Amino acid sequence: MANKHFTQASTHPTAAIRLGSFDVPCTVLSSSEATAHVRLVTAGGIPEHLTFMRDGEVRRARVALRKQGPLGLDLWLDLQVAQDARAA
Repeated sequence: MANKHFTQASTHPTAAIRLGSFDVPCTVLSSSEATAHVRLVTAGGIPEHLTFMRDGEVRRARVALRKQGPLGLDLWLDLQVAQDARAA
């Protein structure tokens, strides 16, 4: 019998979206050099322009598409030129 309360750990890499002074964790579902598809568990006010942080890399991003689903808020991001977080 399956346990209905069992949640399987995600195998997707994680990142964060900076909203002012808060970093909101997210799961990276897919990404390339110019785009990223991420999922957030929280569905609060996400602005159109934001900061995307992954593996020490900080990039400005624009939300191209957003979709609220049963597992969270999915965002498709257009990433801008990369900056090194250590240089900032």
